[in-house]
Amino acid sequence: MKHNVFDNDRQDEANVLSYTDQTAIINMAKASTVGSLQHAMDLFAEQNPDSVLAHGIENISQLFPDYKDVRPGAPEMLTTDQGWIQKVLQKVHKSPISRIRTRQADLRNIEELRAKGYTKGTLKGEVGNFKLIHRTTDPQTIYVKSKIDRDDIIDIQDFDVVQYLYNIDRMNLNEELATAIMIGDGRDVGADGKIAEDKIRPIWQDDELYTIHADVDIAGMRASLQGTNTAANFGENYIYAEAVIQSLLYAREKYKGSGTPDFYCTPHLVNVMLLARDMNGRRIYDKVSDLAAALNVGEIITVEQFEGKTRTAGGKTKKLLGLMGNLADYSVGATKGGEITHFTDFDIDFNQEKSLLETRCSGANTRVKSFIALEEDVTG
Repeated sequence: MKHNVFDNDRQDEANVLSYTDQTAIINMAKASTVGSLQHAMDLFAEQNPDSVLAHGIENISQLFPDYKDVRPGAPEMLTTDQGWIQKVLQKVHKSPISRIRTRQADLRNIEELRAKGYTKGTLKGEVGNFKLIHRTTDPQTIYVKSKIDRDDIIDIQDFDVVQYLYNIDRMNLNEELATAIMIGDGRDVGADGKIAEDKIRPIWQDDELYTIHADVDIAGMRASLQGTNTAANFGENYIYAEAVIQSLLYAREKYKGSGTPDFYCTPHLVNVMLLARDMNGRRIYDKVSDLAAALNVGEIITVEQFEGKTRTAGGKTKKLLGLMGNLADYSVGATKGGEITHFTDFDIDFNQEKSLLETRCSGANTRVKSFIALEEDVTG
């Protein structure tokens, strides 16, 4: 019987991985503790020393192709919410004066200052005195300093690591400035690196004369909606939304800011209010613009960094819900040379490239009662 040497369909069963073994390897690769086919094959070979895999190519992983970046170039930055930061820095009033002074004449004592009617033959009386209000704010230097070894700069070829680090430093400086303006930097007084609150005055922490602090009474709103209809069942989102709107609109009666204000709040607060439904299950607000109209503001801007922020006032703990106002009423001052400036230097002793990004500026609310801080009492 003749045999065709090109007819090699018959396989050597001793060197073939069985279907059962293949299934076992694939199931092993799917396990969360394994995670890859390569690792599963290595484990199978260790657990089954008599298998084909155990007698195959040693260090087979060296034949696998190199890993490749899904997105070539510099690593993606995983950051907190950055969208609101540029809006804050764009909306604030920029002043070429770093030492800010504000002066207002308090004319609210209307009875003492009212014009009077004259009766012939009587002595004309004089109006009462009014009070001058003034406040001064000095600048402070705020900086970000970093360094990198020159060896690393040379070895990293995929992207410009120096520019990458500069972008990170600039982003951090912008975020620190915007956060200090809105709520303060969060460091304790006297802590290293503290941005003094009398240099960059945070809107949330400012005096009641400049920022109106209004509590959101959720329990009171629940009782008001319930009324005498004890069978009524209002959703918590609806109650919360109505309480926020009521508090903000009532506080708006004392508001003295200019232009159209915006509302800065956490994304969660916006979602809670958007999910509010009436008694029939219908959404109250279809879009964020509908919610902005109900709050009587120009724009709602979400700030992730507001989440969980509290302050102590009058022995009570107040949780920040949002800030309303026109940032054109907040002045950031920097004289020539105090604007954001980048310095670089090379340290020949340690072979390092050093970078310093800094600004010297002041910040303060320049109008009386031009911001509203909505808070929730979370004492206890």
